[in-house]
Amino acid sequence: MLIVAGSKAYDEADWLLSNGAAEVYCGVPGLPNHRDEDQCLKDDGEFVRIARMAKGKGKRALLAINEACFEENYPEVAARVKAILRACRVPVIIRELPLLHYLRKSGVKADFIISSLSLVFNSRALDYYKDLGVKRVILPFHLMPYEAGRIIDNRLGMETEIFFHADFCCPNMDPACRLDGWLKSFQVCRFPYTCGGEPYRMPEANVPQKLDMVYDAFHAGIKYLKIIRVTDFGDQQEVLKEARVMLALLEKGVSREDFRRLGEKLYFSVSRHGARTGR
Repeated sequence: MLIVAGSKAYDEADWLLSNGAAEVYCGVPGLPNHRDEDQCLKDDGEFVRIARMAKGKGKRALLAINEACFEENYPEVAARVKAILRACRVPVIIRELPLLHYLRKSGVKADFIISSLSLVFNSRALDYYKDLGVKRVILPFHLMPYEAGRIIDNRLGMETEIFFHADFCCPNMDPACRLDGWLKSFQVCRFPYTCGGEPYRMPEANVPQKLDMVYDAFHAGIKYLKIIRVTDFGDQQEVLKEARVMLALLEKGVSREDFRRLGEKLYFSVSRHGARTGR
């Protein structure tokens, strides 16, 4: 599996690509992407610099426009994407079908990657996306690798990607997420619900379940493993090292039981996870 890591600065991208990532993905202010602006690059020019640096290392940068935007903004988005692609040929991660259609009609030529936010849950969707220039699909959090067999092993040659669940496993459907910073304290995945008159919260996978998803993704033949952008780059560095060790274990052919045992030790050695679980 190849590691894809989110980046919010040139120096971070350089470190990630020099320490095991095959690709970095980035958002830029003003182009719709699923992060607040403090987790984006400074501007389009910084993205172009990263893309050229990645190419020099034999690797790639990906442009993220993986969030919804109003139709009235499509012309500006298309113009900026065209300008970036004239400076560097890179794949584009996209969420919204109407925007994808608009970009293609506007003459934008790129290898498109369908975001997990688009919720591709069945192999029939691949036929549709293939005709639109899509080369890769990022599987949604709630589609387990063993459920995605026909998507992963498809006849179209389309690649698949999955999140590094051992680091981050969203407890709700992605499109419901509006990120805390947008409207303050509006984070749908943390809302309480009621079921049978009692409070109910979406359950989050436990550590063995998260490790099983990584194990199953590797053995199912998923090609890319995605590490999310986070505010604290030190945390992200630890997570990348954790992912590299886990992939090395999988490449050695360890059993599921040994992967769980060793993976759990790795998991709790990362400060980001320890803080989250109270260890």
